Amino acid sequence: MRMWIASLLLSLIALPALAQEPAMAWQGKGAGGQAIRFDPQHLSRPAILLFWATWCPYCEALMPYVQKVYDAAGKDRLDVYAIDIKDDGDPVVALRERKQTFTLVRDGDAIADQYGVKGTPGLFLVNAKGDVVYKRTGGDAPEKVEVALREKLGLAPTKAAKN
Repeated sequence: MRMWIASLLLSLIALPALAQEPAMAWQGKGAGGQAIRFDPQHLSRPAILLFWATWCPYCEALMPYVQKVYDAAGKDRLDVYAIDIKDDGDPVVALRERKQTFTLVRDGDAIADQYGVKGTPGLFLVNAKGDVVYKRTGGDAPEKVEVALREKLGLAPTKAAKN
């Protein structure tokens, strides 16, 4: 009986580590048409993959929270790829007007398909080892996404989250 309980406890402890899945490599076009390559096997820092569209009000609501995480981590400790999907608007103008400093990836529908993203916004946090360690699921509120990202990245919580 003790062996069985010990085995059960060990499997529960290992479960979160097993739940991580490797991120997939992709290539896209940047704001100026330059090639952007994401290779999870050769990351120097964690990365957020944010699938969005200019017309999406939920994306517009989430993006300032992601920007706060990006600012808190610093550009030398985190990459954020704003992968534009299902869009006929101008993502360059939208990011500029919203004062977001993410790396834009245009026409990212093929990348979204690769990651199984069906709608916007989709968000994945990839650690520096290349594993997906967080996915925004369903209608998680922007505040909850920020808290989860900060926790996974080892950043201090916001003042609002502490209260």
